[in-house]
Amino acid sequence: MAPIRFSAKRHTVLAALAVYLAAALQSAPVNAQGGINGSIVGYVFDQTGAPIKGVKVAAKSDTQIGGAKVVYTNDDGYVRIVGLLPGVFEIAATAPKLKGVVQKGVTVGIGAPAEISLVMEVETNVEEVKVVEKAPIVSTTTATVKETLDYDFLDALPQDARLDMGRTMVESFAGGQKRGNAWGFRGGGNVQTAWNVEGFIINGMPSAIGSLAAGELSTAGYGAEHAAAPGAVVNFVTKSGSNKYLLDVSGFFEDSSLRFFTDASDIEARNYTYYLNPAVSGPIVKDRLWFYANAEVRDSISGREKDTTGRLGDPPAASTLDLRTTFKLTWQATPRNKLTSFNMVHFADRKNQGTVGQTAPEALALEVRKAFFAGLIWESLLSDNLFLRSQVAFQRQAIIDAPERCRTDPENCDHIRQERNTEPQLLLFANSGTHTQDVTRGVELVNQLEWFAHSKIFGEHSFKAKSRAFIQSWELAQSTPGDGWVELSGTTPIREQTVFANDPRLEEPRYGWRFRANRSLTTVHSVQDAMRLTRYLTFTPGVAYSQARVQNVGQDLDLNTGAFTPHLSAAWDATHDGRTVLRGSFNQYVDPDIARIARFTLGQPVNRLCLWDDQAGTFTRNCTWGGGPGRNTIGLPCGAAGTNIDGTPCKDKLRIPRTWEYTAGAEREIVQGVGLGADLIYRLFTHQYEAIETNRIWRPSGYRVEPTGGFRNGRSETIFDQGTPTDTRRRYVAVTASLRKREGPVRVNASYTWARQEGNVQRNEQGDYGNNPARDFYYAYGFLSDDYRHAIRATATWQTTRWLSTGYIVRYRSGAPYQRFYRNDELANMTDYRAPVGTNPGANINDPSDDTALRLPDLLEMNLQVRINFKPLTGIDLDAYVDTLNILAARTTTSVTQTDGATWGQTLERLPPMRMRVGFRYRY
Repeated sequence: MAPIRFSAKRHTVLAALAVYLAAALQSAPVNAQGGINGSIVGYVFDQTGAPIKGVKVAAKSDTQIGGAKVVYTNDDGYVRIVGLLPGVFEIAATAPKLKGVVQKGVTVGIGAPAEISLVMEVETNVEEVKVVEKAPIVSTTTATVKETLDYDFLDALPQDARLDMGRTMVESFAGGQKRGNAWGFRGGGNVQTAWNVEGFIINGMPSAIGSLAAGELSTAGYGAEHAAAPGAVVNFVTKSGSNKYLLDVSGFFEDSSLRFFTDASDIEARNYTYYLNPAVSGPIVKDRLWFYANAEVRDSISGREKDTTGRLGDPPAASTLDLRTTFKLTWQATPRNKLTSFNMVHFADRKNQGTVGQTAPEALALEVRKAFFAGLIWESLLSDNLFLRSQVAFQRQAIIDAPERCRTDPENCDHIRQERNTEPQLLLFANSGTHTQDVTRGVELVNQLEWFAHSKIFGEHSFKAKSRAFIQSWELAQSTPGDGWVELSGTTPIREQTVFANDPRLEEPRYGWRFRANRSLTTVHSVQDAMRLTRYLTFTPGVAYSQARVQNVGQDLDLNTGAFTPHLSAAWDATHDGRTVLRGSFNQYVDPDIARIARFTLGQPVNRLCLWDDQAGTFTRNCTWGGGPGRNTIGLPCGAAGTNIDGTPCKDKLRIPRTWEYTAGAEREIVQGVGLGADLIYRLFTHQYEAIETNRIWRPSGYRVEPTGGFRNGRSETIFDQGTPTDTRRRYVAVTASLRKREGPVRVNASYTWARQEGNVQRNEQGDYGNNPARDFYYAYGFLSDDYRHAIRATATWQTTRWLSTGYIVRYRSGAPYQRFYRNDELANMTDYRAPVGTNPGANINDPSDDTALRLPDLLEMNLQVRINFKPLTGIDLDAYVDTLNILAARTTTSVTQTDGATWGQTLERLPPMRMRVGFRYRY
């Protein structure tokens, strides 16, 4: 397959970005989104409460390269230490004629600063240093609704999927929503969540989980610097090493033989997974140059049941070999300058992929993923009050989906057509139906400048200017083996689809490979100022400008959209002791992901779908055309011609989707180290991306098109229009109560969330609204599939003895809505509603009085980990653990058949049976 190449314009864009970076490094505050450096702020007082000037404050940690960071308090006794790697710090304050003070256990995270408040006493004849063991758990300077995590805490939890941090966060922490393979936070979708590692966008590229040092999940109130993330912001920082050489090896083993309380519906074939994660780190030059290297290998085998029907044949086991590596160099070039090199590689080979009980061995598929990421970070303390962080990265990801036949018969795998049989259920034969190569490349530039100012009248200011520029190219080569598929019901032919490489309505038909590509540039610029007007009140106003531009290769499409967004938050230390915060915020976020939208106009390969004609004995009846470049449109809701019935134009400008967010909350450290809080989050998602079918002219009933003139362009074909209609929206309202304890033998993160989610567009994805105007009454507005009204999420660890610890995950959520879809004969599929979303129309479709709500059962899960540390017993730092998942052995239904018929409402998926995983971790 020949690679897809851009014209010389591509090199022009890259050159322009290089100029942009050079200018950014030499200019002042215009730059960056998404810094991940930590900091410490606070005050030093004497016994009377008066601030002390000139106190030497030193912060040290095993994770901090370059040794202790030293600063001095200003006239107000205020101190700020920036550019810290996340970790646990010890803060020492010393001054002539005053007793020294040491604050231990100061946890520095990502983004929001850790806060300290030190009281120094007059020195006596006895040499003495006052040691304070715990720092306050509540942040009184930020209104962000977030969870702060570290790897050791996550490793001590019995996670369902130990290699999928995104799934762990969605399922185990407040605000997460998961339905099937789709997930999001606080009403947003997965593509609306910013997934960052070391401040870089890594959406779609998995990281080696063992390499992560700390994480921060922000689900609301995160301000101007993340204006282009209307879902959530996830920031991870990887490990950097230390002045000690460390070998850290972990692994686990899962086997389906370690399942309990199974029944006849569970697969009996053996499934197992091996996982090994060795890491080594240490100094190359003490306190100057550190390294960290990590390799993660997973080998999974998923056996399949024998074919009891005699039609499919016994399929081979599916397998996955997954390799992820991380390599990081951290160089403290000078006391004020640090350079970090960060690299990741991912390779995955998945064999014999296909739906169990549906796919014959010869119709199985393969998937190969190859990804590479290289980033460089420069941090510089330009002066005592000016901090610069600049980043540049390149990444490439390639995904190949192909028939498994291509391994054994590469000459013929693209020439055999797939056969589909729908009786008694959908079965796939002969070949896989897809062969694609999807390649994305990205160059990212991130710059951040922070300026710290002090005024006796106007207080402390932390001014931050950021910019992110992300250029991405996308290339897709696509073909359909056998140039289509044929469908039968038993032995009766039903329909046939033929796929073309060109448009045979305009020229002689061609078959085989079709190529599509586009390139995009997305930038986010933000300015904000965390103004600590008094010791107890912090305002953070900000503004951001987000812009995206995309061009399709081979088309004249050039989309350009942008918007300013305002942001304001406030945090007040109401009790003036650093243990209580009242917080609130207003933010607007935008979704500038128009690269995905532009691909919509590239369309799909032209296809012709024809029904079987009994008289002619061929697939020639009611043929309809679909796909093709130029068929789908943007901003033409009345059809491709662009005119309404009365001749007036209907061109609708593509707006940038906006999210309006309001938050209000409070948190109190009720006892030392234990915080209790509550937050109200309101989000309104407006002008959401929605694709609607525009070529069909439906009868008032919505069951059939008009018998004469049923298609606007006079041809029987499907055409979609991508727009941002005014009436596409969804609303998320939630109240979350939380309990947190982050230190000590018992660590807890627990929450209860009451939420309500409704609208007509689910997670900014293509839905049914607008496709059939006659049926829009049912689609117009209702509870969405993520409307879990009640959710309890609790994670905890307990160090019961020096050598024994336990971990717990408890999850409860109330049932979410599901649907009842009816057949639409015109489309020959099950897409019609006969009642509003989430409603069963009952026996009499025309009688609303027998309508009932459709909701899945409530779900309760509990996982348990038991871990033994052999170091207190043998001196060897070795952990052995057992995860017991779904310890309650609940088999609650998680999805049902939603298409009308004899099987409607029957269980499709349930919670898996109770199962166990064994693992270890060794450190030297």
